[in-house]
Amino acid sequence: MRSVLDQSHIYRLGFALLTIAIIAGFFWGFSRYPDLDDKAIMSGAIQLEDPLSFEAILPLQDGMPVWQKVLYTWINWLYTNHRGMTFGVLFGAVFLTVFRYLRRRSFSGAFSNTMFGMVLGAPLGVCVNCAAPIARGLYAGGTRAETTLAAMVSSPTLNIVVLTMLFSIFPFYLAVTKVALSLFVILVAVPLVVRLLPANEVQLPEDQWTSCPLPVADGLNVREDVGSALVGFATDFLKDFWYIVKMTVPLMFLAGLLGALVATFVPPDLIADTKFSVPAAIAVAAIGTFMPVPIAFDVVVTGALLNGGLDIGFVMILLFTLGIFSVYSFFIVAGAISGRAAFLMGGVIVLVGVVAGVAMDRWHNYQTRKALEILSNAATSFIGTAHAAGADGARIEIERRPFAARSPAGDKPFTRLEAREAGIDKPVEFSMIDMWPPFWNGRSVAAADLDNDGDQDIIMASTRKGLYLYENDGKGRFSAYPGKFGRLANLAVFKAAPADLNNDGWPDLFLAAYEKGNFILWNNQGRFDENALQAVPNQDGTMLTLALAFADVDLDGSLDAALGNWAAGWYRRVPGEESRNRVVLNKDPGAFGKTFTQLPGIPGETLSLLLTDLDLDGRQDLISGNDFEVPDMFYFGDGQGGFKLVQRSDGVFPFTTTTTMAVKNNDLDNDGIPEIYVAQIAGRSSGVSERLKMQDIEKYCDAIRHEGDRAVCRENMAIKAWYKSGNRFDPTYASKCGQLPEAYQAECKAMLVKDLAIQKDDPKICRYIKKDQTWGRAYCNMHFKPIRPLTDKDKAENIQQILERNVLLVREADGKYREAAVPFGLEVGGWSWDVKVADFNHDGWQDMYIVNGTWVPNEVTPSNLYFENDGTGKFVERSGSVGLEDYFITAASALADLDNDGDLDMVVATVNAPNLVFMNNAQGGNTIAFEFRDHLANRFGIGNRMEVFYGPDGKMKQMRELQLGGGFQSFDAPVLHFGLGDHEQVVRAVIHWSNGTRTVLDEPMSAGATYRVTRTAN
Repeated sequence: MRSVLDQSHIYRLGFALLTIAIIAGFFWGFSRYPDLDDKAIMSGAIQLEDPLSFEAILPLQDGMPVWQKVLYTWINWLYTNHRGMTFGVLFGAVFLTVFRYLRRRSFSGAFSNTMFGMVLGAPLGVCVNCAAPIARGLYAGGTRAETTLAAMVSSPTLNIVVLTMLFSIFPFYLAVTKVALSLFVILVAVPLVVRLLPANEVQLPEDQWTSCPLPVADGLNVREDVGSALVGFATDFLKDFWYIVKMTVPLMFLAGLLGALVATFVPPDLIADTKFSVPAAIAVAAIGTFMPVPIAFDVVVTGALLNGGLDIGFVMILLFTLGIFSVYSFFIVAGAISGRAAFLMGGVIVLVGVVAGVAMDRWHNYQTRKALEILSNAATSFIGTAHAAGADGARIEIERRPFAARSPAGDKPFTRLEAREAGIDKPVEFSMIDMWPPFWNGRSVAAADLDNDGDQDIIMASTRKGLYLYENDGKGRFSAYPGKFGRLANLAVFKAAPADLNNDGWPDLFLAAYEKGNFILWNNQGRFDENALQAVPNQDGTMLTLALAFADVDLDGSLDAALGNWAAGWYRRVPGEESRNRVVLNKDPGAFGKTFTQLPGIPGETLSLLLTDLDLDGRQDLISGNDFEVPDMFYFGDGQGGFKLVQRSDGVFPFTTTTTMAVKNNDLDNDGIPEIYVAQIAGRSSGVSERLKMQDIEKYCDAIRHEGDRAVCRENMAIKAWYKSGNRFDPTYASKCGQLPEAYQAECKAMLVKDLAIQKDDPKICRYIKKDQTWGRAYCNMHFKPIRPLTDKDKAENIQQILERNVLLVREADGKYREAAVPFGLEVGGWSWDVKVADFNHDGWQDMYIVNGTWVPNEVTPSNLYFENDGTGKFVERSGSVGLEDYFITAASALADLDNDGDLDMVVATVNAPNLVFMNNAQGGNTIAFEFRDHLANRFGIGNRMEVFYGPDGKMKQMRELQLGGGFQSFDAPVLHFGLGDHEQVVRAVIHWSNGTRTVLDEPMSAGATYRVTRTAN
């Protein structure tokens, strides 16, 4: 030990090691690992806000001049890297200081020095840019070049969280290859490169090492006292800190600027459109090696490019070269060791990247041919690669129906039940064929009084059985509807929406089926006859109407329907005209669908539609929530069935989301003006783990009580462990089909052939899917339909989209909106799907429940989130304390008072798990509810807006609008529910009817009941 340590400066060394521990503790505990955990949590959901960064403080916009894009990209890069670079400089300085106090600074063998560098670098967890100052400090401190280079390469590539993301997002063979190549560079290439350097570059001459004079007393070396050592260490550290700053920080700014230039002039689309070849591979490898990217950027970006169809050879090159070296590393190595060393290291990375890409391309094509032979059971030729009294004088009657006694108090305000426990016995209907959009998003759930007995029944769509209907006994217990729906089983029913389309007072069912079209199942006094199924015409070639909304848009007294069409989803992203939305005008229920309005704008992958009165002018407006590059569309209605598209130049809406899955319009602050809430994949890579609750994916099935459902769940999770769909297709998957249960084998082959066709960009491969695998064929064929490209005019007029957070739009006095999700506390909702806005705790303020989760590759599943409105304009997350925490992947939920006790319960539809019921046991607060039977407009009052006034002076006010749509695959009971807190009555109410007329109810109405308001001609 004495040969290594300088005993005279042992206290200084101690202070230096303590400083390392403090810096590492802050960096790992408060910065690096939380940030990496955030990225791991969001997995495939992370979306880049800038070509070179995860988060953009200066968003890039279409139409910006090139210089501005470069400047913004550079500034965003500096912002993304500022914390990591700060710690990198600090680490570099303190390592340099440590070596001042060591006598021996390297091992005798090149391999030992390389291993030393890897052991130092791997746990640091800093990006390639942040590792560069550390490398400079190590080399200036007297370590050999092997140690310096190995530490610099291992830090960004061998971090445990990044490795976890790597194996989660990528096929196993790509992930293993990335790790193997990184180890090859560290353990083999680095020593070889150093052997090519002259001796004076392998290690600084000893007289150039950082050191400090030995303390001397009476002519003899002595050990410093603690005080002198502390002062001496502080002096040494500050000198070394300044040295690292002046030698590395200016180069950091230069590297970021150069990276911004390349990112601007060589966008990912340029690579995506390039056919794989050796020259192209060299160019891509050079770009990947050059780019100064943040940590985990390599995994996230190449994962997205793989999903987008980038050739597997390019994917391999970028997965390896991005983040292992950079132009900044080049500058640091050149300045510290030599230009020769920098060129050799850069050249090695490029060379290994090219060889890996070419080898992967060849291997993948070979394996692809073998896989197709297995999957099609036939040989095939080579597949090429490619890329009171109303104002109208109506008669008003009000009927009061008291609530039942409150349900008993539970341990928490909500009690979680598997739906079977309440009589809703729909089994887990999920298998390998469902592991593709839109099937992995679940099916619809709805609540409505189908038999007019005064309680809310449950409707669940099924692509296996057609429909599941459950009749409520009035106490929250259900029994299966006695009718049969055998014919509907052939339709693959995705959505079943209750809406009284012939205005006879009985809710009909509007059905949307995958590939087969839309239908109406008429309600004949509480019973449904599938033989009387009526087809509803739609856009030619539409694959699925995935979003539905209903209201009277032309003010003729009958419900019209907005159809939100969907084509292929994730891997196609921008659809064609088959996905254009329309509004069906209900002129003749027997010919429903033949009269319609085509909605202007770009066709999109629509996930949510909401008909609502945005500007409170008595006419229904429309919001279309779209996925991916096609932005959300806002339309103002003219009251005659026409809709005007709001454009960016109108200046009404500042921006909207990018992956919109639910749209709500509710008064969250009781000012009488509704706020628009738009939900998307909302968990910025910074700080998401502090807001979202996560459970390990391996525990997913453990909570299921029903043995059969649990077995199905585990079977699917076992497949999920190896199957990465779409462009992440691994040819070795082919042999796994024969190992699956017989029921899965044909589905497995169909899914893999479909994935292979998409990856190879070859629609002819779709023919190898067996004819009886209709969904697999439909998936495959739809992917290759033409798209409707976005023009420059489109981009200029589209409302700007933002990534990674939900949006709350607040309407100002001038009719324009401002964004306020952050001050309201609603910007993060996870992988948000359906959203419920209601007063769950009866305090007079509407709360919010967001269901979330995703079937895409991940290591964790998030809990649904409940945000409680505290009445001050702030929402606080309290899902755990109220009993709404749940970790099943969930896409839809229906809101209704299932046991008629005056509070709102929920039925929740999950993915690869049993459906759930959350019974509300809240004991505090008074409630009142209203339902409608309107004989002058649509019968159930869809589109009615109601204001209630209460409190000692009657000035407290709440407003609700009765909407049928806006969530994701969900439809709530058509009842307006108000919490009144401690107040016992409503002193006055105003009804704004859907046809534009108004009724004032001046008589007080006591809480504790549902009031049915019936309007007839006088």
